[in-house]
Amino acid sequence: MSNQFEHHLENSWKSAIKLTTPIFMGYLAAGIAYGVLATNAGLPAWFTIVMCITVFSGTAQYAAIPFFVSGAGLVSIFLSTLLMSLRFIFYTLNMREFLPEEKPQRTLSISYMTDENFALLSTLPPTARQSMMFKATMLGVGYWTFATIVGIVLGDSISRYIPNLDFALPCLFAILAYEQYKTQKQWKSIFIALVGFLLARQISDSSVLLIAILIAIVIVALLPQSFTRNKEQTND
Repeated sequence: MSNQFEHHLENSWKSAIKLTTPIFMGYLAAGIAYGVLATNAGLPAWFTIVMCITVFSGTAQYAAIPFFVSGAGLVSIFLSTLLMSLRFIFYTLNMREFLPEEKPQRTLSISYMTDENFALLSTLPPTARQSMMFKATMLGVGYWTFATIVGIVLGDSISRYIPNLDFALPCLFAILAYEQYKTQKQWKSIFIALVGFLLARQISDSSVLLIAILIAIVIVALLPQSFTRNKEQTND
């Protein structure tokens, strides 16, 4: 199945757009909701757009809104954003062998790696990951910024007709996780993630995601390599 997918997936922006369509649909709703919330909170349009390009983290950007409204210090906002975005470092480490060779593309791919891009790229064959990484990450930040601008322009009017737009992002995570399981048939990662989540809930309610990721990393590091190794790698 992977070889067939690799054969049909061309190294072009057209293929990348088609591949990242699920991300676009999720970002469209969540980005519009973010633009609406930021506008209603009184954040300037230019500042909201700049955050999309420099921070590019839905979780961190949503969480930053009440910080700005309450007048929190820049140090507090920076540290909170850093902690919530720390998981992206592990994504990049996992994908380091597939990063583009050109330095500008490599830097941008590292900077704009997100949960959705990582999940999507993980389902691709190795050669397709390398060819699609830069395109997928750049399209991702473009989708998010575009959706945010739409939310800023529409303002609060759209949320009256379509409530709970921000729930599109968790839905997207669920879809990508399902697609990844269909491609790789790896139940072990789901089990490890579930254990990490349940333990994180017992530790803290405010930083569940970060703690769960750290617990999952520790579990993977302690488990035998034969348990965590992919089936395809074992066969090779």
